[in-house]
Amino acid sequence: MTGIRATTFYGSGSRATVYLVGEIDADTAPTVGAAVQDCLRRVTDGVDIELTGVSFCDASGLNVFLAAALDAAAGGRRIRLRHATPAVHRLFDLTGTASLLDAVRTGASVPPSGSARRYPRAGAAGGLR
Repeated sequence: MTGIRATTFYGSGSRATVYLVGEIDADTAPTVGAAVQDCLRRVTDGVDIELTGVSFCDASGLNVFLAAALDAAAGGRRIRLRHATPAVHRLFDLTGTASLLDAVRTGASVPPSGSARRYPRAGAAGGLR
């Protein structure tokens, strides 16, 4: 297990972007969920989740994304998953959830410079477990 790192950027608009790097599984999904829920409490439009750096995602991660999408919709906001790697997008394809999660496959994105909120790396030495 390599863990997950979540870095959040709040732009000048009403959306935030969570950049994820690592693997999302039962051990790391709570870290991802905490980062996304924190964003949903702070923004009025929604959250983009950048998946370029995610090498693996299992059903635990999928459940976090689906729960976040439901929470966002209940508040009139939207979750968008961006730039999933082929391995991660395969999970969305196999489960038929790509359209529910507004998952976009193409391109890549890099975190902008500026203020960011970092969440502890789950599964890493000194991180959450």
